[in-house]
Amino acid sequence: MSIPTPPQAVLTHFDWSLTRFKEALEKEDTKYYRGAALQRFSLTYDLAIKTIRAFAEEQNTTCSDDASCFEWTVNHRWLKNDSGWKKMAKDYTNTLERSTGSTTDQIYADLPKYYHLMDHLRRQMEAIPHR
Repeated sequence: MSIPTPPQAVLTHFDWSLTRFKEALEKEDTKYYRGAALQRFSLTYDLAIKTIRAFAEEQNTTCSDDASCFEWTVNHRWLKNDSGWKKMAKDYTNTLERSTGSTTDQIYADLPKYYHLMDHLRRQMEAIPHR
């Protein structure tokens, strides 16, 4: 049996990654920086899920997949159901599959929305009292 990771420990990493994600979005739109922003999105998304899982485990809940993690955040009023997390999760999967062309262009165009969604989630998590 593994020892659960304290949510605040994972939240620190999520916060750091979110800052790097924002920095990547502020770079000029070149092939290199576009790739860096997409990679940073993937890394930050992974940390968002890990952080959600840590908070859920602290409350004796298990998120079996990404959708159930986001549904857990909706149930806790950290995100709204129509906040865009479903599209973000789909685009995350597309980045892992190394989509190209117009799909990648659309995902890149949506990255600022995803940054704001994850930043909102982080602020909700930071408001939770430390145990």
